[in-house]
Amino acid sequence: MSDEELFSEDSYEFEFEEEEHDNAGSGDENNAINEDEEDQGIENRYYMAKSSKDDEVDKAIVDFKKIIESSFDDDDDANEWIFKSYKQLIKLYLAEGKLSEVLTTMNQMLPLLPRLNKSYVEESLSRMIVRYANVPQPDFIKNVYQLLLEQEYFRNEKLWLKVNSNLLALYLETGELDKVPELLNVIHDKFPTIPESIQKLFTLEIIAGEIEYLFKLEELDIPKLTHLYKQSSKFTTAVTHPKILGVIKECGARVQFHRENYEKARAEFYESFKNYDEAGAAAKNKILKYLALCSLLCNNDLDPFQSQETQTYSQFAEFDNLKNMIKAYNGMSVIEFNKVLQQDDEFFNDEIFKQASQQISENLRIRVLMKSISSSEWKFKDLYSLLQTEGDEFSDLLVKLMGTGRLIDAKVDFENEVIVHEPRTSLLVPTTAKQIYYNVKLLDTLTTTQVDSMVIEEKNLLFSGPQPPQNLDFLPKMFFLIDRPKKPQDWFKSIECWYMYIMSFSPQTCHLEISQHEQVLDEIEERNKQSKVGGDNTAVANELANFNTGLLNSTMHDAYDDEEIETVEVKKVNLLQSWVNALKGT
Repeated sequence: MSDEELFSEDSYEFEFEEEEHDNAGSGDENNAINEDEEDQGIENRYYMAKSSKDDEVDKAIVDFKKIIESSFDDDDDANEWIFKSYKQLIKLYLAEGKLSEVLTTMNQMLPLLPRLNKSYVEESLSRMIVRYANVPQPDFIKNVYQLLLEQEYFRNEKLWLKVNSNLLALYLETGELDKVPELLNVIHDKFPTIPESIQKLFTLEIIAGEIEYLFKLEELDIPKLTHLYKQSSKFTTAVTHPKILGVIKECGARVQFHRENYEKARAEFYESFKNYDEAGAAAKNKILKYLALCSLLCNNDLDPFQSQETQTYSQFAEFDNLKNMIKAYNGMSVIEFNKVLQQDDEFFNDEIFKQASQQISENLRIRVLMKSISSSEWKFKDLYSLLQTEGDEFSDLLVKLMGTGRLIDAKVDFENEVIVHEPRTSLLVPTTAKQIYYNVKLLDTLTTTQVDSMVIEEKNLLFSGPQPPQNLDFLPKMFFLIDRPKKPQDWFKSIECWYMYIMSFSPQTCHLEISQHEQVLDEIEERNKQSKVGGDNTAVANELANFNTGLLNSTMHDAYDDEEIETVEVKKVNLLQSWVNALKGT
C-alpha cells in the first residue's frame, strides 16, 4: 500500500462507517462509549468531530482541540490523527475568515511535522499551499508562505521551491516588482543544490515567472528574454500548466517580433493564445491582438477574427478598432486606416502596437502606390492625397522602393513631380567571351589616342630608370591582367571570369506587389471579361471564402506559397556605349 493510501482520510472514514454499521444493534455498548469520551479511541473521536463540523462548527472546533491537547507517549498513530485535527481546525478557521487563528494554529502544528511520514506531510502541505493561494488576501498569503519558509522543523526542497515559486507569482500579481529581483537571486543561489529530479518540476515555472517580471518593466530586455526562451526549450515535463506555456510562447513571439521575423512571431503568438485560452488567462485578448497585427505585417489575407478559434472574441467591443483597421488595410484605404489610428484606444499605447502600426501603415501605402502606378501616369500631388503623405516622407518612400527594385514598371521624374508607367527593358544582353573580346578590340580602332588616366604622374616614385612605353590597349586596362596573352583565344578564359563577376551584380527577380486577395479579384475580373458577363458578387464571396480555412493554416503557410512567381527582366543599358564612355572618362 502506498503512502497516499496509507494516510488517506477517505479510507479511514470508510472503515469507521463499516464499524459503526456493524455495532448499530448494540445500543448499551454505544451509550457506554459516549458516556466516557476519554475511553474512546482517538480515531473515533476524530471522525465524531469531523461529522459535526458542517452543522455544529463550534462543537467541532472544541472536539478537535481536545484531540490536539491529548497526551500520548510519542505514538505515531496518535500523532497522525492530531495532525489531521490541526488541518481540520485550520479549514474551519479559514472558512469563517479567522485568518489570525489560521496562522496561530499552523504555527502550533509545525513542531509535529518531524514525527510524521515525510511524503505524507509533503503532500498535505502542498495541498494547503494551493488552497491558500486562492484566498483573496495577499498579506495573509505572504504570512503563510513566510511561516513555512522560516520554520525549522521540516526541511523539504520540493516544498521550498513550491512556496517560493508561488511567492514569486504573488509579487507579480500584486505589482511588488521591487521584491522580485531579490527573490529570484535566492532561488538561483539554492537551485543548483537541489536534486535534478525536483529541479525539472519547477524550472519552467520559475523561468515563466522571470519572463513575466521582464514583461512588466518599462523597457524589454531582449537579450535576457532570448536567453530565458532558449533555456525553456531545453526542459520538458509531462504536465505543464498552460499558463506557463503561454508565457514562454509569448516570450518567443516578442523576441521574434523585435527581430522583425513577423512570420515566426505570428506562429508563436498563435501558440501563446491557445495556451492562454486553455488556462482562462486574461492575457489571451492582448495576444490575439498581437496575432492580428502580425497577420497584417505578413500580408496574410486571412482574417484572424473569422477562424473557429477566435470568432467568439471578435464579438467583444475592445476588438472593434482592430477589426476596422484590418478592414481598411484589406480595402487599401489609407484614409480609413488613419481614421482608426485616431481613435481613443488604450491598446494603441502598447509598444508592440506602435511599432507594428507604423510598419503596417508603410506597407499599406506601398500597396496602394504600386497598384495605382501599374497602368497610368500619376502626378505627385494626386498621390499625396491618396497616400495621406507628402514632401520628404513621400520622396523617402519612392527612394526606398527604387532602392529595393520594386519600381520596375515606373519611371520617376522628381523634377516634374510625375511617375510614368514604363514597359520593362533588359539591362544586360547575354553574350560570350569571344564577342566581348572583339568588341573591345573594335574600340581600339574607334578611339583616338589619349592620355591614360590611370598612369601615375610622379613616375620617379615607381621607377628610377627609363620608363617603358605605355600600352594604351583597352584589353589590359579593362581586365587588369599582368600577363598579357598573345593569342585571342588565350584572353577568353579571363574575360569569361570577368563577365560572370559582372553578371553576379544583376538584381534578383522579385515578386509582384500583389496579395492573394487582389489576385483572386483580378482572376475573377479577367474571367468575367472573357465570358462577357458582369461581376458576380456571389462568385467573389465563394472564392474568398476558400482562403479563410482557420487560424492554424494562416499561421503555418506563407501568403505566397501557392502563387505563381512572375519573373521580371532587369533594365538594361547599352553595354558597349557605357564602356566607351567609361574609357573616355565621360
